[in-house]
Amino acid sequence: MPAFLLAAGSAQGDPVAGLVLSLALILLVAKLGGDLAARIGQPAVLGELLGGILLGNVPLFGHSLLDRLKNDPSVDMLGRIGALILLFEVGLESTVTQMLRVGMSSLLVATIGVIGPFILGYGVAAWLLPGSSAYEHAFIGTVLCATSVGITARVFKDLGKVQTPEARIVLGAAVIDDVLGLLVLAVVAAVATAADKGKALSGIEIGVTVAKAVVFVVGAFAAGLVLEEVHSREFTDRGERALDQLIEPISHFLVPIFFVLMGVRTDLFALAKPQILGLAIAITLAAIVGKQICGLAVLEKGVDRVFVGLAMIPRGEVGLVVASIGQELTVRGKRMIDSATFSAVVIMVMVTTLLTPPLLKWRSRRTG
Repeated sequence: MPAFLLAAGSAQGDPVAGLVLSLALILLVAKLGGDLAARIGQPAVLGELLGGILLGNVPLFGHSLLDRLKNDPSVDMLGRIGALILLFEVGLESTVTQMLRVGMSSLLVATIGVIGPFILGYGVAAWLLPGSSAYEHAFIGTVLCATSVGITARVFKDLGKVQTPEARIVLGAAVIDDVLGLLVLAVVAAVATAADKGKALSGIEIGVTVAKAVVFVVGAFAAGLVLEEVHSREFTDRGERALDQLIEPISHFLVPIFFVLMGVRTDLFALAKPQILGLAIAITLAAIVGKQICGLAVLEKGVDRVFVGLAMIPRGEVGLVVASIGQELTVRGKRMIDSATFSAVVIMVMVTTLLTPPLLKWRSRRTG
């Protein structure tokens, strides 16, 4: 403890010392939380998230250190790299052939996983926020379209289920879901921007965004997916370690940073406001039901559709990014997503993120 306090004091003149202190604290919380979760039979990611929430809402070492954890661009960059490595790692454990076998199911799951939550989110917003514009209702629906594949991918790894058909369907659907979610976001944002300027919707702007989405569809997961074992067989045959073994030490260091940071940035004090709590509960229910519906779109026999639906629930950082874009957009001089609505969205993200690991663990045990 004195060493941490000393480092905190020296961080004022040395930015590297502050970064080292932040990383040490994050990794300590991640390892303690992950170990405690494993001891009670839960995925380690759940302990990392809960540890981050505790760290972000308890004033340890003064508020300046916690503010640094939440806002430090260097720590944020390391967390984002950790998320990319996790998806790349999961991609390495699958093959293109395996993904093509469930390709149609992934497409249907992703499509319904976007349409269902959008309709439910729009309806809930129109019901509970009658004074708001249709643009805000549409944007809340857009937030619910997102799926945080990082959370689900980590749980699959913790449960040893990356090779199952359910995992392949979900991971494939998540890639497609990102593209479809981007398209919905592009349309809603373009409509709102045009309305704010008093102009009609520009089809050219939407077309450019759609083209970008198609071009950049290959991400970290897809990069790992195409690097099948056959490409490195020459090296492994002569005794060298495989690519997944080489990247594992980096993964153990960077991936927990991503999940602890998600917890640190969650504000529990927003729950103290009843109106925000009511909206958050309704949005959360719509988010859960909307993704459960998409499990019904699985075509293969013998696949646990409930498991697929549960795996699509978490919104994670994807939902927060979409909501933050809504805060930046204005319609007739008024922010499309105000601070109260944003707080409700944050609660929804937190609940869906925390519920998914234990629900998947429960479903995995139930089905053997």
